[in-house]
Amino acid sequence: MKTCDKNVFKISINIEVEFSKNKEKDAIMKALLPDNINFPCGFNLEMSSKKNSLIINIESTNIATLINTTDEILNHISIATKVIEHD
Repeated sequence: MKTCDKNVFKISINIEVEFSKNKEKDAIMKALLPDNINFPCGFNLEMSSKKNSLIINIESTNIATLINTTDEILNHISIATKVIEHD
């Protein structure tokens, strides 16, 4: 994480979403990747996977940014899951 001020606190959230199929998890992860570039100072987002689970770790020095980003990611996951289910 790029930190602008060393005296700033960091807030983090870890999300683990389990999918019924590994293929679903891979598709969702691939759909989220383009958004994970050029983060502002004090913000970091990392994604990884474990079996059928997508793991997302978000850190921010700004609580509003953390909440908004978490909400956006969960909405994207929800929409992508619905699209995959109807495919």
